[in-house]
Amino acid sequence: MKNFTYFMPTKIIFGKNCIVDNSSVFKDMGKKAYIITGKHSAKLNGSENDVKTALEKEGIEYVIFDKIEENPDIETIFAAAKKGISEKVDFVIGIGGGSPMDSAKAISCLILNNEGEPKDILFGEQKKHLPVIEVPTTAGTGSETTPFSIVTLHNEKTKSSIAQKIFAKYAFLDAKYMENLPVGITNNTAIDALSHLIESYMSTNSNFLSEKIAEVGLNVFKDCIPYLINRQYPFEIREKLLIASTIAGILISQSGTSIPHFLGYQLTYDKGIPHGMANGILMKAYLELFGENKKVDNICNILGFNNLYELGDFHNEVLDIKEKFTYDDIKAYSGRSFGNKAKLKTFPRNLSFNDILNIYSKSLL
Repeated sequence: MKNFTYFMPTKIIFGKNCIVDNSSVFKDMGKKAYIITGKHSAKLNGSENDVKTALEKEGIEYVIFDKIEENPDIETIFAAAKKGISEKVDFVIGIGGGSPMDSAKAISCLILNNEGEPKDILFGEQKKHLPVIEVPTTAGTGSETTPFSIVTLHNEKTKSSIAQKIFAKYAFLDAKYMENLPVGITNNTAIDALSHLIESYMSTNSNFLSEKIAEVGLNVFKDCIPYLINRQYPFEIREKLLIASTIAGILISQSGTSIPHFLGYQLTYDKGIPHGMANGILMKAYLELFGENKKVDNICNILGFNNLYELGDFHNEVLDIKEKFTYDDIKAYSGRSFGNKAKLKTFPRNLSFNDILNIYSKSLL
């Protein structure tokens, strides 16, 4: 068994109404909170109101930045940080899917480190940051338990995780915020969680402990498969999807993501394909690269599939894929992706440019 380290500092608080019922948590964080969210969903699903109720209950001031867009760029994050600086906030609360939660982490860093270019700060050496609390309102990114923050880089025409590693101090998990999620968002984010479980399990960075936890996560996800196919989501399935997503976040905190993620970023940037869907489109071809492999077989067995073809059919069945691609598209994507040497090292053998091209070709053409 190879040596490994395991670090998971985020305290997870799970259950219906867990934010208001555990409002005392906020009292130890500071006197003024900075709520980071998008324009609409946190207001509609009640999560923003619950956070405000909890803060008011404890006598804590708050300000809100609700302009986080899908796949936020550094400009938006910097604008939010400037407001946080002027308001002299003590801690940051991210409410939403991956975009607001990731942004909350980056903003917490820029508030304390504001001299110089934001990109240089975020992608530079590790710096101090304000404490962060995360409230997921989708079940997919796992950002509530990862140290990662993904931002859009327009010059590079892709997305990337910043260099700063920022764990939330607390993560509040309440599936009631997901009860009215549309089918598309539910399934796309669920596939994102599944891709985290699979990529962590298959990565060269995995270890004995993370692999056992991945198998638990895959078993939880298995219970959700019929409901994702039928597009019906009772509350207990919403809770299981949320748990699977959070487990997956814990896993990629240890091993990181792998090839489907950085290849999928090209599809999201270029075609606007949702992140989870992009991962799912590429998953079968990625796993085929392993050839005969016990861990791949184990994934299929745990999920209840006889082989990779059935796993691929499941992805096609739950994702509404409409976009079309050309050979010129995939050549451009392959060229940009092949430069990511760190992600290529998560595969157990050296991958060639043609290997990357073949993943895109099998998946998109």
